Amino acid sequence: MFERNLRKLREVAQQRGLSNLILLGKANITYATGLREPAGALVVSESCGDVMLVPLLDYFRAIAKVPKEVEVKAFTRGGEEVLRGGVPERDLVPGTLVEAIAKVVERCPGKVGLDASWGAGSTVRALEQRLGAEDVSEYIYKRRSIKEDWEVELIEGSLRVAEEAMRKLVEALREGVSELELAGAANMFMRKLGAWDEAFPTIVAFYQNTALPHHAPEELRLTLPGPVLIDLGSVKNGYFSDLTRTLWWGGNDREFAQRIEIVIEAQQAAIDRISPGAEAWEPDKEARLVLEKRGLAQYFNHGLGHGVGVEIHEEPYLRPGSRTVLEKGMVVTVEPGFYLPGLHGVRVEDLVLITSRGRRVLTSMARLLV
Repeated sequence: MFERNLRKLREVAQQRGLSNLILLGKANITYATGLREPAGALVVSESCGDVMLVPLLDYFRAIAKVPKEVEVKAFTRGGEEVLRGGVPERDLVPGTLVEAIAKVVERCPGKVGLDASWGAGSTVRALEQRLGAEDVSEYIYKRRSIKEDWEVELIEGSLRVAEEAMRKLVEALREGVSELELAGAANMFMRKLGAWDEAFPTIVAFYQNTALPHHAPEELRLTLPGPVLIDLGSVKNGYFSDLTRTLWWGGNDREFAQRIEIVIEAQQAAIDRISPGAEAWEPDKEARLVLEKRGLAQYFNHGLGHGVGVEIHEEPYLRPGSRTVLEKGMVVTVEPGFYLPGLHGVRVEDLVLITSRGRRVLTSMARLLV
Protein backbone atom coordinates (compact mmCIF):
# COMPACT_ATOMS: atom_id res chain seq x y z
CA MET A 1 0.00 0.00 0.00
CA PHE A 2 2.80 2.43 0.81
CA GLU A 3 4.03 2.15 -2.78
CA ARG A 4 0.99 4.28 -3.65
CA ASN A 5 2.30 7.04 -1.40
CA LEU A 6 5.71 6.73 -3.01
CA ARG A 7 4.08 7.31 -6.39
CA LYS A 8 2.34 10.42 -5.01
CA LEU A 9 5.71 11.83 -4.00
CA ARG A 10 7.10 11.10 -7.45
CA GLU A 11 4.18 13.10 -8.83
CA VAL A 12 5.15 16.01 -6.58
CA ALA A 13 8.65 15.84 -8.05
CA GLN A 14 7.31 15.71 -11.61
CA GLN A 15 4.97 18.65 -11.08
CA ARG A 16 7.84 20.75 -9.72
CA GLY A 17 10.19 19.69 -12.51
CA LEU A 18 12.54 17.91 -10.12
CA SER A 19 15.01 15.19 -11.05
CA ASN A 20 15.39 14.18 -7.40
CA LEU A 21 13.32 14.65 -4.26
CA ILE A 22 15.26 14.24 -1.00
CA LEU A 23 13.25 13.18 2.04
CA LEU A 24 14.84 13.70 5.45
CA GLY A 25 11.75 13.63 7.67
CA LYS A 26 10.94 10.38 9.44
CA ALA A 27 7.23 10.92 8.81
CA ASN A 28 7.79 11.38 5.08
CA ILE A 29 9.98 8.28 4.83
CA THR A 30 7.38 6.25 6.72
CA TYR A 31 4.73 7.70 4.40
CA ALA A 32 6.69 6.50 1.37
CA THR A 33 7.89 3.12 2.65
CA GLY A 34 5.91 2.03 5.73
CA LEU A 35 9.19 1.69 7.65
CA ARG A 36 8.87 2.31 11.38
CA GLU A 37 11.33 4.80 12.90
CA PRO A 38 13.44 5.20 9.76
CA ALA A 39 16.93 6.67 9.87
CA GLY A 40 18.87 8.39 7.11
CA ALA A 41 17.25 9.72 3.94
CA LEU A 42 15.21 8.65 0.92
CA VAL A 43 16.00 9.97 -2.55
CA VAL A 44 12.96 9.70 -4.84
CA SER A 45 13.66 9.75 -8.59
CA GLU A 46 11.49 8.17 -11.26
CA SER A 47 14.17 8.39 -13.92
CA CYS A 48 17.18 7.29 -11.83
CA GLY A 49 15.49 5.02 -9.29
CA ASP A 50 14.63 5.48 -5.61
CA VAL A 51 17.44 5.04 -3.09
CA MET A 52 17.22 4.82 0.68
CA LEU A 53 20.40 5.74 2.56
CA VAL A 54 20.65 4.29 6.05
CA PRO A 55 23.29 3.80 8.74
CA LEU A 56 25.08 0.45 8.58
CA LEU A 57 23.17 -0.99 11.52
CA ASP A 58 19.82 -0.34 9.80
CA TYR A 59 20.69 -1.82 6.40
CA PHE A 60 19.17 -5.29 6.78
CA ARG A 61 16.01 -3.99 8.50
CA ALA A 62 15.45 -1.58 5.63
CA ILE A 63 16.11 -4.29 3.03
CA ALA A 64 13.40 -6.44 4.67
CA LYS A 65 10.79 -3.72 5.14
CA VAL A 66 10.86 -1.10 2.39
CA PRO A 67 9.15 -1.59 -1.00
CA LYS A 68 11.22 -3.80 -3.30
CA GLU A 69 11.52 -1.05 -5.89
CA VAL A 70 13.54 1.06 -3.43
CA GLU A 71 17.29 0.39 -3.53
CA VAL A 72 18.88 0.37 -0.07
CA LYS A 73 22.42 1.59 0.55
CA ALA A 74 24.39 2.21 3.75
CA PHE A 75 26.48 5.33 4.25
CA THR A 76 29.74 4.84 6.13
CA ARG A 77 31.57 7.59 7.93
CA GLY A 78 35.34 7.50 8.33
CA GLY A 79 36.57 4.17 9.69
CA GLU A 80 33.15 2.52 9.76
CA GLU A 81 33.97 0.17 6.88
CA VAL A 82 35.17 -2.39 9.42
CA LEU A 83 31.63 -2.45 10.87
CA ARG A 84 29.97 -3.40 7.61
CA GLY A 85 28.61 -6.66 9.09
CA GLY A 86 27.99 -8.42 5.79
CA VAL A 87 26.67 -5.44 3.84
CA PRO A 88 27.69 -5.98 0.20
CA GLU A 89 30.44 -3.69 -1.10
CA ARG A 90 28.16 -2.45 -3.88
CA ASP A 91 25.72 -1.09 -1.29
CA LEU A 92 28.26 0.94 0.68
CA VAL A 93 28.44 4.71 0.10
CA PRO A 94 31.43 6.29 1.86
CA GLY A 95 30.90 9.59 3.63
CA THR A 96 28.47 11.41 5.90
CA LEU A 97 24.76 11.40 5.18
CA VAL A 98 25.05 14.69 3.26
CA GLU A 99 27.98 13.36 1.21
CA ALA A 100 26.14 10.11 0.50
CA ILE A 101 23.01 11.98 -0.62
CA ALA A 102 25.11 14.14 -2.91
CA LYS A 103 26.73 11.09 -4.52
CA VAL A 104 23.32 9.54 -5.23
CA VAL A 105 21.77 12.78 -6.50
CA GLU A 106 24.68 13.70 -8.74
CA ARG A 107 24.00 10.58 -10.86
CA CYS A 108 20.77 12.21 -12.01
CA PRO A 109 21.45 15.85 -12.98
CA GLY A 110 18.67 18.41 -12.76
CA LYS A 111 16.60 20.27 -10.18
CA VAL A 112 16.60 18.91 -6.63
CA GLY A 113 13.79 19.19 -4.10
CA LEU A 114 13.98 18.83 -0.34
CA ASP A 115 11.54 18.44 2.56
CA ALA A 116 13.34 21.18 4.48
CA SER A 117 10.60 21.61 7.10
CA TRP A 118 11.43 18.18 8.53
CA GLY A 119 15.24 18.17 8.26
CA ALA A 120 17.90 19.23 10.75
CA GLY A 121 18.98 22.79 10.07
CA SER A 122 22.64 21.98 9.41
CA THR A 123 21.75 19.14 7.02
CA VAL A 124 19.22 21.28 5.15
CA ARG A 125 21.70 24.16 4.77
CA ALA A 126 24.43 21.81 3.54
CA LEU A 127 22.14 20.28 0.90
CA GLU A 128 20.85 23.66 -0.20
CA GLN A 129 24.40 24.94 -0.66
CA ARG A 130 25.88 21.84 -2.26
CA LEU A 131 22.99 20.80 -4.49
CA GLY A 132 20.93 23.97 -4.81
CA ALA A 133 18.02 22.03 -3.31
CA GLU A 134 14.61 23.73 -3.38
CA ASP A 135 12.28 23.50 -0.40
CA VAL A 136 9.08 21.74 -1.51
CA SER A 137 7.67 21.08 1.97
CA GLU A 138 4.37 22.84 1.28
CA TYR A 139 3.65 20.55 -1.68
CA ILE A 140 4.39 17.45 0.39
CA TYR A 141 2.14 18.73 3.19
CA LYS A 142 -0.62 19.26 0.65
CA ARG A 143 -0.28 15.84 -0.96
CA ARG A 144 -0.22 14.08 2.40
CA SER A 145 -3.33 15.91 3.61
CA ILE A 146 -5.54 14.06 1.09
CA LYS A 147 -5.99 10.49 2.25
CA GLU A 148 -6.97 7.51 0.12
CA ASP A 149 -9.48 4.98 1.42
CA TRP A 150 -6.76 2.58 2.59
CA GLU A 151 -5.14 5.37 4.61
CA VAL A 152 -8.47 6.22 6.24
CA GLU A 153 -8.83 2.54 7.18
CA LEU A 154 -5.41 2.61 8.86
CA ILE A 155 -6.35 5.77 10.75
CA GLU A 156 -9.58 4.10 11.87
CA GLY A 157 -7.59 1.06 13.02
CA SER A 158 -5.36 3.33 15.07
CA LEU A 159 -8.45 5.09 16.43
CA ARG A 160 -10.07 1.82 17.52
CA VAL A 161 -6.94 1.14 19.59
CA ALA A 162 -7.16 4.61 21.16
CA GLU A 163 -10.86 4.13 21.97
CA GLU A 164 -10.24 0.80 23.68
CA ALA A 165 -7.37 2.33 25.67
CA MET A 166 -9.68 5.19 26.69
CA ARG A 167 -12.29 2.70 27.92
CA LYS A 168 -9.67 0.86 29.96
CA LEU A 169 -8.40 4.09 31.53
CA VAL A 170 -11.93 5.16 32.47
CA GLU A 171 -12.50 1.73 34.04
CA ALA A 172 -9.22 2.14 35.96
CA LEU A 173 -10.33 5.38 37.62
CA ARG A 174 -10.50 4.66 41.33
CA GLU A 175 -9.64 6.31 44.60
CA GLY A 176 -5.88 6.60 45.07
CA VAL A 177 -4.83 6.23 41.43
CA SER A 178 -2.48 8.92 40.12
CA GLU A 179 -2.34 10.81 36.85
CA LEU A 180 1.10 9.30 36.20
CA GLU A 181 -0.11 5.74 36.75
CA LEU A 182 -2.94 6.10 34.27
CA ALA A 183 -0.77 7.82 31.67
CA GLY A 184 1.74 4.99 31.90
CA ALA A 185 -0.99 2.37 31.65
CA ALA A 186 -2.30 3.97 28.45
CA ASN A 187 0.86 3.15 26.52
CA MET A 188 0.80 -0.45 27.77
CA PHE A 189 -2.86 -0.88 26.80
CA MET A 190 -2.25 0.47 23.29
CA ARG A 191 0.82 -1.68 22.68
CA LYS A 192 -1.10 -4.77 23.76
CA LEU A 193 -3.65 -3.86 21.09
CA GLY A 194 -0.99 -3.73 18.37
CA ALA A 195 0.02 -0.07 18.40
CA TRP A 196 3.58 0.86 17.52
CA ASP A 197 3.50 3.47 20.25
CA GLU A 198 1.39 6.22 21.76
CA ALA A 199 0.86 9.09 19.33
CA PHE A 200 2.05 11.63 21.90
CA PRO A 201 2.60 11.62 25.67
CA THR A 202 -0.83 10.78 27.08
CA ILE A 203 -2.51 13.58 29.02
CA VAL A 204 -4.30 12.56 32.21
CA ALA A 205 -5.50 15.49 34.29
CA PHE A 206 -7.48 15.57 37.56
CA TYR A 207 -9.31 18.44 39.21
CA GLN A 208 -7.77 21.89 38.52
CA ASN A 209 -5.20 20.35 36.16
CA THR A 210 -7.98 19.85 33.61
CA ALA A 211 -7.74 23.61 33.02
CA LEU A 212 -4.26 23.14 31.49
CA PRO A 213 -4.73 22.10 27.83
CA HIS A 214 -1.28 20.43 27.60
CA HIS A 215 -0.95 19.28 31.19
CA ALA A 216 1.91 16.88 31.93
CA PRO A 217 0.70 14.14 34.32
CA GLU A 218 1.85 14.41 37.93
CA GLU A 219 1.62 12.34 41.10
CA LEU A 220 -1.75 13.92 41.91
CA ARG A 221 -4.17 11.19 43.05
CA LEU A 222 -7.93 10.85 42.93
CA THR A 223 -9.43 11.33 46.37
CA LEU A 224 -12.62 13.39 46.22
CA PRO A 225 -15.13 13.40 43.34
CA GLY A 226 -14.12 15.78 40.57
CA PRO A 227 -13.33 16.34 36.88
CA VAL A 228 -11.01 14.12 34.85
CA LEU A 229 -9.67 14.84 31.35
CA ILE A 230 -7.90 12.19 29.23
CA ASP A 231 -6.28 12.95 25.86
CA LEU A 232 -4.56 10.07 24.10
CA GLY A 233 -3.85 8.57 20.72
CA SER A 234 -2.03 5.66 19.14
CA VAL A 235 0.20 5.17 16.13
CA LYS A 236 -0.38 1.89 14.34
CA ASN A 237 1.00 0.84 10.96
CA GLY A 238 2.37 4.33 10.51
CA TYR A 239 -0.88 6.27 11.02
CA PHE A 240 -1.95 8.29 14.06
CA SER A 241 -5.15 8.91 16.01
CA ASP A 242 -6.28 11.45 18.60
CA LEU A 243 -9.10 11.28 21.16
CA THR A 244 -10.12 13.34 24.20
CA ARG A 245 -12.87 12.80 26.77
CA THR A 246 -13.78 14.74 29.91
CA LEU A 247 -15.91 13.28 32.71
CA TRP A 248 -16.82 13.65 36.35
CA TRP A 249 -15.39 10.92 38.58
CA GLY A 250 -17.16 9.84 41.75
CA GLY A 251 -20.89 10.05 41.31
CA ASN A 252 -22.79 12.58 39.20
CA ASP A 253 -22.49 16.35 39.00
CA ARG A 254 -25.27 17.76 36.86
CA GLU A 255 -23.71 21.22 36.51
CA PHE A 256 -20.44 19.74 35.21
CA ALA A 257 -22.32 17.41 32.87
CA GLN A 258 -24.10 20.44 31.44
CA ARG A 259 -20.73 22.06 30.74
CA ILE A 260 -19.60 18.96 28.85
CA GLU A 261 -22.86 19.11 26.90
CA ILE A 262 -22.10 22.74 25.93
CA VAL A 263 -18.74 21.64 24.49
CA ILE A 264 -20.43 18.76 22.67
CA GLU A 265 -22.91 21.26 21.21
CA ALA A 266 -20.00 23.44 20.06
CA GLN A 267 -18.28 20.41 18.58
CA GLN A 268 -21.39 19.35 16.67
CA ALA A 269 -21.88 22.86 15.29
CA ALA A 270 -18.32 22.76 14.00
CA ILE A 271 -18.73 19.27 12.52
CA ASP A 272 -21.89 20.37 10.73
CA ARG A 273 -19.88 23.14 9.02
CA ILE A 274 -17.20 20.76 7.74
CA SER A 275 -17.56 19.99 4.04
CA PRO A 276 -15.50 20.17 0.87
CA GLY A 277 -15.10 23.79 -0.20
CA ALA A 278 -15.40 25.25 3.30
CA GLU A 279 -12.43 27.22 4.58
CA ALA A 280 -10.64 25.97 7.67
CA TRP A 281 -11.61 29.00 9.80
CA GLU A 282 -15.34 28.37 9.37
CA PRO A 283 -15.81 25.28 11.61
CA ASP A 284 -13.65 26.97 14.26
CA LYS A 285 -15.94 30.01 14.14
CA GLU A 286 -19.07 27.88 14.57
CA ALA A 287 -17.70 26.31 17.75
CA ARG A 288 -16.75 29.71 19.17
CA LEU A 289 -20.23 31.10 18.51
CA VAL A 290 -21.78 28.35 20.65
CA LEU A 291 -19.31 28.96 23.48
CA GLU A 292 -19.77 32.72 23.18
CA LYS A 293 -23.48 32.40 23.93
CA ARG A 294 -22.53 30.74 27.24
CA GLY A 295 -19.82 33.27 28.10
CA LEU A 296 -17.06 30.72 27.58
CA ALA A 297 -15.49 31.68 24.24
CA GLN A 298 -12.73 33.70 25.92
CA TYR A 299 -11.56 30.50 27.63
CA PHE A 300 -11.21 28.56 24.34
CA ASN A 301 -7.55 29.37 23.77
CA HIS A 302 -6.48 27.06 20.93
CA GLY A 303 -7.54 26.17 17.42
CA LEU A 304 -10.44 23.84 16.80
CA GLY A 305 -8.40 21.05 15.29
CA HIS A 306 -5.70 19.77 12.97
CA GLY A 307 -5.08 17.17 10.32
CA VAL A 308 -3.98 13.66 11.33
CA GLY A 309 -2.07 11.15 9.23
CA VAL A 310 1.53 9.94 9.48
CA GLU A 311 2.04 12.75 11.99
CA ILE A 312 -0.21 13.71 14.87
CA HIS A 313 -0.30 17.33 13.67
CA GLU A 314 -0.39 18.01 9.95
CA GLU A 315 -2.36 20.02 7.40
CA PRO A 316 -5.05 21.29 7.47
CA TYR A 317 -5.33 23.33 10.66
CA LEU A 318 -8.83 24.41 11.72
CA ARG A 319 -8.17 27.75 13.38
CA PRO A 320 -8.99 31.45 13.12
CA GLY A 321 -7.60 33.06 9.99
CA SER A 322 -6.83 29.83 8.13
CA ARG A 323 -7.89 30.12 4.49
CA THR A 324 -7.10 26.49 3.68
CA VAL A 325 -9.93 25.02 1.63
CA LEU A 326 -11.15 21.69 2.99
CA GLU A 327 -11.13 18.81 0.52
CA LYS A 328 -12.43 15.27 0.27
CA GLY A 329 -10.04 12.84 1.93
CA MET A 330 -8.78 15.13 4.67
CA VAL A 331 -8.97 13.74 8.22
CA VAL A 332 -9.14 16.31 11.03
CA THR A 333 -9.63 16.51 14.76
CA VAL A 334 -12.52 18.56 16.09
CA GLU A 335 -11.68 19.44 19.69
CA PRO A 336 -13.32 22.53 21.15
CA GLY A 337 -12.93 23.21 24.84
CA PHE A 338 -12.73 25.83 27.55
CA TYR A 339 -10.32 26.18 30.46
CA LEU A 340 -11.13 28.08 33.64
CA PRO A 341 -7.80 28.75 35.43
CA GLY A 342 -7.58 27.20 38.86
CA LEU A 343 -10.99 25.53 38.50
CA HIS A 344 -11.39 23.04 35.66
CA GLY A 345 -11.41 22.57 31.90
CA VAL A 346 -13.51 20.61 29.42
CA ARG A 347 -12.46 19.27 26.01
CA VAL A 348 -14.12 16.73 23.72
CA GLU A 349 -12.23 15.52 20.63
CA ASP A 350 -13.15 13.28 17.72
CA LEU A 351 -11.73 12.49 14.28
CA VAL A 352 -13.71 13.52 11.21
CA LEU A 353 -13.25 12.54 7.56
CA ILE A 354 -14.22 15.04 4.86
CA THR A 355 -16.27 13.23 2.20
CA SER A 356 -17.50 14.21 -1.25
CA ARG A 357 -20.83 15.43 0.20
CA GLY A 358 -19.91 16.49 3.71
CA ARG A 359 -18.24 14.62 6.52
CA ARG A 360 -18.16 11.36 8.45
CA VAL A 361 -17.25 11.10 12.14
CA LEU A 362 -14.71 8.31 12.49
CA THR A 363 -14.87 8.10 16.28
CA SER A 364 -17.41 5.61 17.60
CA MET A 365 -17.07 6.25 21.34
CA ALA A 366 -19.80 8.15 23.20
CA ARG A 367 -18.96 11.80 23.80
CA LEU A 368 -20.63 12.04 27.20
CA LEU A 369 -19.28 9.42 29.61
CA VAL A 370 -21.31 8.73 32.72
